[in-house]
Amino acid sequence: MSWQKIKSVWHSFRNSLFVKICSYIYRFINFLLRVAILLLIFYSAAFTIAASIALYKGFVYVYDLYDSVENLKDTQPEMSKYMEALKDSNPAAEIKHTFVPLDSISSYLQKAVIASEDAGFYFHPGFDVYAIAEALNANRISGKTKFGGSTITQQLAKNMFLSGERSWERKFKELAYALLMEHELGKDRILELYLNYAQWGKNIFGCQEACRAYYKKDCYKLSIDQAINLAAMLASPSKHHPNMRESQFMAKRRAVIYQNMFPKKDSVLVDSLRQLMAPTSPVEKPAVKSTEAK
Repeated sequence: MSWQKIKSVWHSFRNSLFVKICSYIYRFINFLLRVAILLLIFYSAAFTIAASIALYKGFVYVYDLYDSVENLKDTQPEMSKYMEALKDSNPAAEIKHTFVPLDSISSYLQKAVIASEDAGFYFHPGFDVYAIAEALNANRISGKTKFGGSTITQQLAKNMFLSGERSWERKFKELAYALLMEHELGKDRILELYLNYAQWGKNIFGCQEACRAYYKKDCYKLSIDQAINLAAMLASPSKHHPNMRESQFMAKRRAVIYQNMFPKKDSVLVDSLRQLMAPTSPVEKPAVKSTEAK
């Protein structure tokens, strides 16, 4: 076969419909690959930028939480978040609040509040899975949300830093604050802050003002019965008074507190009755041990 004939066959093949279709397919695939690679590059760049922004915001978010908790180590805020919200809703309201150190608070009140609000306070890391499970079961039986499983630490986190809205974000923040407070502040400081910022009336905050309002005395002078009465009203401070003897609600609360404070005699995890009834000095720091669990 001559060279000219070979060239002629080749030119005929190149100009055939089959070759043209293959050429178009090749170009189309090549275009798609180029576009895909370009999109992948843009996606990688966008993902990197978005991830960097998310990491930065996450760092700022966590740092703000940590910084807020860190400030509580040595300072006493003038008002909690809850107190500020109450003041905003009613500017004419007079907030009664006085801070006192833990060693100036009756050990009876410390024990009674733990027995009332969080019997396992000295055992859990800031949240109590058993208490949450109990609350969920009680709510299921009652058919509505009546009980919560929040620990003293979680209640303090909510009062000091969070709004009253109910959302998963708020619950996440509450847990984050609780864990940070447990790590950074310790149990005694958490209890001290809780007793000083808990609500004990419509505009009464802190145990010192509560004792002055209801018993006309400083909180280190409380009797055990008075301490239990004050602890009993914490579940509903705007509706109940510590001396409401006819209230079934208060009677049930007092019974629970007595049960938690005075468990079976053979229990080695609790203070003896003699220790509980012993008078405390106003300058002596009461020993709140891991003794109030049910």
